[in-house]
Amino acid sequence: MLVYKGHYTEKELSYYKGMAEKNGISFELASNEEDIISYINYGTADVSRSDRDSDPITDFEYVGHGHPTGFYIEPLGNGDYKSFNSERFDARAFDVNANIYLYGCGQGLTGSALHDIYPDITISTLIDNMQRLTRGTIVGYSVTLEWGKNLGSFIPYNLGYRNTNDRLRRRPTIPENKRKVTLKGTRQ
Repeated sequence: MLVYKGHYTEKELSYYKGMAEKNGISFELASNEEDIISYINYGTADVSRSDRDSDPITDFEYVGHGHPTGFYIEPLGNGDYKSFNSERFDARAFDVNANIYLYGCGQGLTGSALHDIYPDITISTLIDNMQRLTRGTIVGYSVTLEWGKNLGSFIPYNLGYRNTNDRLRRRPTIPENKRKVTLKGTRQ
């Protein structure tokens, strides 16, 4: 389990560490974007001792703030975040049938779905790009996720993603059957 330290309290970090121990998996703490990418691609932040060849990612879950094109990792103020996308993730780090779960707001929006909401936007989104990493299942949500009272729980909200540049602040209501998006990967 890789956790980005960010602004987590010691209590929250202890919770995640305990969950990792309970499930028999290692717990790693990342301090920046490079740590995250190195861990995904090499299995460690120390790129000189890669073990991804013998330990490919079989299940990838992202839990945190997000947007349709990436992962938010650090608040910058005024509602802005430092973010990155998955373009630097090496497909060889993932098992060919890995399953990917994206639990960040709007991370299930495909480029075509985003274009349907905002016709002036024609981009490849995070979930589109993640398809190249696996032939397995990829799950994301096209809406805002409301985090529950218990760590790790959430409820998909009924309102769709709002583009931060949308001065009209349009947030369409998304039908319940379109809030959760499930795709198959396209990796060869």
